[in-house]
Amino acid sequence: MTEETERRRPGRPRDARADEAILAAVIEQLAESGFGGLTIDAVAHRAGVGKATIYRRWSGKEQLVLDALAAGHLPVFEPDTGTLRDDLIAYYEPLAEAEAQQAAVRLMPALAAEAALNEELAGQLRSFVADRRGPVAAILARGRDRGEIAEGIDIDLTVDQLTGPIMYRLYFSGAPVNPKVIAALVDRVLRGISPDAVGS
Repeated sequence: MTEETERRRPGRPRDARADEAILAAVIEQLAESGFGGLTIDAVAHRAGVGKATIYRRWSGKEQLVLDALAAGHLPVFEPDTGTLRDDLIAYYEPLAEAEAQQAAVRLMPALAAEAALNEELAGQLRSFVADRRGPVAAILARGRDRGEIAEGIDIDLTVDQLTGPIMYRLYFSGAPVNPKVIAALVDRVLRGISPDAVGS
């Protein structure tokens, strides 16, 4: 049986342990060699699986890398605690976890550099980022509907104001991102978009 035939044949149920090993291997390989040096052969060897196992699960290395980033426990949920401040803190606090920071710092810069040259990856990366902006926009919209922020606030810009400082610290300055920093950032942004601040 050829490898191509094995790739097309319906496989056994997915093994979560194999998935974890593959995604961990992607992170390690990308950190060592960058996106350009990342190959399915190298990932398969490091994960201890056959290439066909990877091809049955992922269409290419772009999607494999994005899934590895998503597996780093970056927040994708939409908390609904009843207050805007608590929702935002609950959403961003997972970024204070060491595992999430490691995944973001090791993967995202390499992805961004490659996306500047690879339009297919750029489109997938934009989709990945949009998926993670969506919950924040929804949280802010709920807060606006409850009167916690001023009407007419630019939701997309506010998402940038919340996310940008965290990303800058993770990727460039090396300054800490911890629950205290996240709470302070949320409070600072909310003060600027509160009905009293905007109306004054």
